[in-house]
Amino acid sequence: MVAIIALIGAFAIPNLSSYMKISLGSAAREMSSTIKETYNASVLTGRVYRLAYDFKSNSYWVEAGSSGSLLDTKETIERDERRSRFSSKEDKPAPKSDFAPDKSITRGKTALPRGVVFEDILTEQSPDPVTEGTVYTHFFPHGISEQTVIHLKDTSEHHATLAISPVIGRTRVIDRYVRKPAPGSDEDESR
Repeated sequence: MVAIIALIGAFAIPNLSSYMKISLGSAAREMSSTIKETYNASVLTGRVYRLAYDFKSNSYWVEAGSSGSLLDTKETIERDERRSRFSSKEDKPAPKSDFAPDKSITRGKTALPRGVVFEDILTEQSPDPVTEGTVYTHFFPHGISEQTVIHLKDTSEHHATLAISPVIGRTRVIDRYVRKPAPGSDEDESR
C-alpha cells in the first residue's frame, strides 16, 4: 500500500511542477501581449499610457493620461510632500492623478494565475529592484517606453523575465531570472 502511494506521489509531484511552469509561461505571454497593446495604443491615440503592477494583489492594469501627461519622479514626489507638510489642508485639495484606468486594453485589474507572483521590477525610475507597492511602465506617443525588467516566479521556484525594449515596445521573455538583459543580444546577466 505504501509503495502504491509513493508511486502515485512520484508521478504527481513532477506534474504539479509542470503545471506551475505552464501557468508562469502563460502569465508571461499574456503580460507581453498587454505590453505590446499598450505601446500600440499610445502610438495610435497620441496619449501617454502606463502599465501598473501591484505587488500586494499580484495584478496589473492599464491607465491612460493626456498627451501632455508628465511623469512623477522621485524629486517631484518629495517636493510635493514638502509642500503638503507646510500648507494647511484647506489651502489646496490633494493633486489628482492625470491617469485614469483604461478598459480598452485590460477590462480592469488582471490577476496573475494562482501561484505566480511578481518577484521584483526594475525600471528607469528606480536603480534598485522594487519589491512592494505599485510600479509603472510609461508608454509615450512618439514610440518610446520606459525600459523595464519584470521578474515573475511561481511556487515551484520557476522564474521568468520580461524585458521591455524602450524603442520598439517589444518584450523579450526569458525562462529564467535575468537581472539586466543585454540590449539586442542573447547574452544576459543571470542571478
